[in-house]
Amino acid sequence: MKKILALVLMILLVFSSFPITAFASEPDEADIPLEIEENAGIPLEMEEIDPSTLHVKKLGELETEETPEIEEMTYGPGDRVRVSIFLESLPAAEAGYSLDSIAEDDSIDAYRDELKRQQDAVQRRIESTLGKDLDVKWNLTLLTNVISAEVLFSDIVRIEHVKGVKSVYIENQYSAEETSETDGTRTGHTYRDMVGAADTWAEGYTGAGSLIAIIDTGIDTTHQSFRSSDFEYSLSTLASQPDLLTKNEVNAVKSKLNGKGGSYVNTKIPFGYNYVDKNTTIDHLSDTQGEHGSHVAGIAAANRYLYSNNQYTEAARLYLAVGMAPDAQLLIMKIFGASGGAYDSDYIAAIEDAIVLGADAINLSLGSVEPGFTFIPGYQDVFNDLSDNKYNSKAVLS
Repeated sequence: MKKILALVLMILLVFSSFPITAFASEPDEADIPLEIEENAGIPLEMEEIDPSTLHVKKLGELETEETPEIEEMTYGPGDRVRVSIFLESLPAAEAGYSLDSIAEDDSIDAYRDELKRQQDAVQRRIESTLGKDLDVKWNLTLLTNVISAEVLFSDIVRIEHVKGVKSVYIENQYSAEETSETDGTRTGHTYRDMVGAADTWAEGYTGAGSLIAIIDTGIDTTHQSFRSSDFEYSLSTLASQPDLLTKNEVNAVKSKLNGKGGSYVNTKIPFGYNYVDKNTTIDHLSDTQGEHGSHVAGIAAANRYLYSNNQYTEAARLYLAVGMAPDAQLLIMKIFGASGGAYDSDYIAAIEDAIVLGADAINLSLGSVEPGFTFIPGYQDVFNDLSDNKYNSKAVLS
């Protein structure tokens, strides 16, 4: 059922580019139209849609006649650029290790540590060749074997010829767009029925025990739709209590993460980290990158119950807004921050950490016209292999 929920989330997130809002601020009673309350129990008339007419591509899939346009970038010798330096040895995921048990498998840790030692050796050779220190941003070892660094454009050719280096690519940097003001009054009824979420809930599957990683602009941690007390109440109504990611479990795997500075926030958000600014600021208040992350997180897992007027009320009934897997926990991986937008290695670092933390679904919204596509071959292979479940990982990338 986790895979069914992940599929439901992936389908709905395709629709997130349409003008909808996944969660709503608590309205005054006077703001709720009388006809909404009177007709809340009247079922909507639904029209069946042929999925083939939606023209939605699979992850990484391109139509044969389409080729994404590569923006021509001109660099001078003294320009600083972010590059991914791919090394020759296989990453852990390609070396035969199962990613399903990565948190408990010490052999994966040993292999990744060995790759890091090899990366250190290559880094020293690069520094010797260039005659200066290498400004390293990430050491990636799980899904790909990469040193991400900021270098002079003129240094790239020299780095390519260093022993142990397989290839060097200039990374793309993504920019976030502001979330537009939209009407969310139809979210609670229309989209939950369109993707079959209501039927799934009726069977008792509300996402409880699932982990959804949101790799985006962060989240409004104070918003009622993500309030931990409301989340905990919702879980208390279930027949059996789910297995949640706890603070102790997060602390136990911190040494395995790229974002080692990440921290436990609360029961609803057991992990949060800012991969651009390298800190724990995961809200929207410290930058101008927009609230898209909250928008997506709301679609995925806005709370099922909200506390209002001294009682807990079903969010879908009164506020017409609820997530598709409302009882799921959220891993918030902010890749747009005060330092700007995400580079390729920033979101790969976040994806690796989501897998280590045990994510069941990973959402990556970069605004590309070709979802699941990147111009760096090594990273494109990661997307393809994740979507094809080549790595034997439970995580579904959307």
